[in-house]
Amino acid sequence: MQLRVVYDVYSEAGDTRDQRLRYFSRRKAFCLRIVVICLLIAMHPFTAFSAPPTIETVIPPGGQRGSKFVTTCKGEFSWPVKVWAPGLNVVLGEEKGKLEITVPADLAADRTWVRLYNEEGISAPVPFLIGNFPEIGEEEPNDLPHESQVLTENSVTINGVLQENGDVDGFMVKLERGQTLVATVDANTRLGSPMDAILQVASAEGFVLAENHDDVGLDPRLTFTAPRTTTYVVRLFAFPSTPNRSIVFQGEPSYIYRLSLTTGPFITHSLPLSVSQSEPGEVEVLGWNIPPNTKIPVVVFGGTLLEGCPELEVPGALRIPPNARIGLAFALSFGGSARVRLAPHGTSSVMAEPGQNAPMRLQPPIAVTGRLGIPREVDEFQVTLKKGEQVIISVESQNLHLPLSPVVRFYDPSGSQVTEVNAPNKSQEAVITHTATQAGDYRLTVGEQYLHGGERYVYCLTVRFEEPDFELSASSDTITVSAEKPVEFEVKILRRKSTDESIGAITLEPLGLPPGVTASPVVSEPTGETAEKVSFKFSTTGDSFSGPIRIVGTTTEPREMRRVARTTQRLNTSFQSIWLTAVAK
Repeated sequence: MQLRVVYDVYSEAGDTRDQRLRYFSRRKAFCLRIVVICLLIAMHPFTAFSAPPTIETVIPPGGQRGSKFVTTCKGEFSWPVKVWAPGLNVVLGEEKGKLEITVPADLAADRTWVRLYNEEGISAPVPFLIGNFPEIGEEEPNDLPHESQVLTENSVTINGVLQENGDVDGFMVKLERGQTLVATVDANTRLGSPMDAILQVASAEGFVLAENHDDVGLDPRLTFTAPRTTTYVVRLFAFPSTPNRSIVFQGEPSYIYRLSLTTGPFITHSLPLSVSQSEPGEVEVLGWNIPPNTKIPVVVFGGTLLEGCPELEVPGALRIPPNARIGLAFALSFGGSARVRLAPHGTSSVMAEPGQNAPMRLQPPIAVTGRLGIPREVDEFQVTLKKGEQVIISVESQNLHLPLSPVVRFYDPSGSQVTEVNAPNKSQEAVITHTATQAGDYRLTVGEQYLHGGERYVYCLTVRFEEPDFELSASSDTITVSAEKPVEFEVKILRRKSTDESIGAITLEPLGLPPGVTASPVVSEPTGETAEKVSFKFSTTGDSFSGPIRIVGTTTEPREMRRVARTTQRLNTSFQSIWLTAVAK
């Protein structure tokens, strides 16, 4: 580091001897202070300049199960740092930003997260996707059809970036006549890339033969059956995910994507979509190029990652029970995977029969998988309620990566429509809550908002009675505390109550605090200012610490319940751990 001191040149003209002495004395003192500051900076470089790391992305943003590879972190951080990446084995490289990652072959997740941390704090989580195909990087130039990158394998995942405006990425693949190519893009929905991708299959001359815009959220998927044996071009370009006034292909370094291609089996969903949490068993997997009646076991999503605390991916989670889970059905020889709702109640899921004449009778709690196989199809169900019973009805599809946009209608015993709802956005379920004003048989219908239908227009319908329960929401996913600066941390409480029972006092307590860090338990009373939110006061007198903790709430009224505070959703994911940083004196 260079220091340059600029001062006025001393002139003797008209100055006395005392003035000159005072001038040199001040200059000597000033120079001495500069020397002391430099020595302090040299002795404590990290204290002077250290800060929590930030991370924008990792390139490549995913990897194959059972493989080892090197990724590069993009962001602002000193090196070395520490890495939090649940489910992955990570070793720091010697070069700044390089991580050597090993993905276990049996990792039961299709997405995990990477964070960098040091003694000052932790970065925001960055998504990292898990796949089954060999992986390669995109190579430029590949904009024009004749410049397209040549692929030597038909089952591969390509990690690429639409680097600048006008960028089009093309890839040449040879297909035999009758082969069906599956092409899928992960970008906006699961990686958070600010892009709205268009995916095409074209001839070698550039004529478009197949195209898809939106399938999983803004991310496209398509299938193409080759009419003849030749080389085809799969190409990708994008508009911004937030529309603007320009009509041009756009790109920037944040437009990262993963393009998966295969002529083999590719899983999109399962039948049923929901199974019992206690006995998940097997499900039939469906998609493209999959033999009929192919069944795969369901495994718990993510597994146990941190001190017995599973990091849960919670699609929707608007009125799904707080103890619900997500399972995953995957096979190393297949592309894709199926997310399966693990219902906390013991009732097995059943399939709604297509074209049935009478409404299907449901006995809550129950989870039903249905399919709108043709356009304009509507499935009907019947639920018997007693006067005063509170029922919750939810329909999921798009938050399980399926295309159906549900419309749900509910009718009372007289035939009058009580309500109509649809999913508020593509990451949530459509939900009805209703207290029966009369006893009798209520009718429930499930349709498609745009009157679409087909093999993949599958939904999961859950019907259950409202029970007293509660949910905890953390105000942040990080806490930073120092001896000089204690901190308050807020947790919101959402109480669910039935007509005749409500939640009593809830005791909230941080678990996993290191020595020297304290935060006393707090109580949320059923009424008053603590009913909906409470605050913890964290303080520290100990050594530095950086790691996950949990905030747990327990109650005994009307029954024993234990719930963990969840963080705000990021890319449709909620965590049950909060990162605590205690800064040493």
